[in-house]
Amino acid sequence: MLIWDETDVLTVLEVIPEQEVDGIWHKYCVEKDSLKLVITIYQYDGDVMFELINTLNNLSVFNMRLIDCNGVLRKKDSTGEYLQFAPSQCFGNRYDGESTIPFGVRVSVNPSINVSLYS
Repeated sequence: MLIWDETDVLTVLEVIPEQEVDGIWHKYCVEKDSLKLVITIYQYDGDVMFELINTLNNLSVFNMRLIDCNGVLRKKDSTGEYLQFAPSQCFGNRYDGESTIPFGVRVSVNPSINVSLYS
C-alpha cells in the first residue's frame, strides 16, 4: 500500500483530484504552457501513472507507470517545491513516510510542468 498524504499532493499540484467513488484512484490534471500532466494514483495497489500530453494536438508525449510505488513525499528546497515518488523496493522494507527517497520520479508544476527521474 502506498504511503502518502493527499494534502501534500494537492498543495504541490494545486488541483482538486477526480476520485473514483470508493477512493480506489485519484486523478490529478494540471495544464500549463501547452502541456497537460495527468497523474493517476491507485492508493491501495500503490500504482502511479504519469502522462504528459501536448494540448496543441492532444498527443501523448510521455507515459510511465510505477507499479507498487512505496510512497510519495513532498519536498521544498532552493530548487522549488516538488513531489518525489518512490519506485518499488526502493527501501528494502516498508517506507516510513518521512525518509528521503534516494531515487525515483520527481514532479513539479511551478513555474512549469516538469517530470524527471532522479538518483
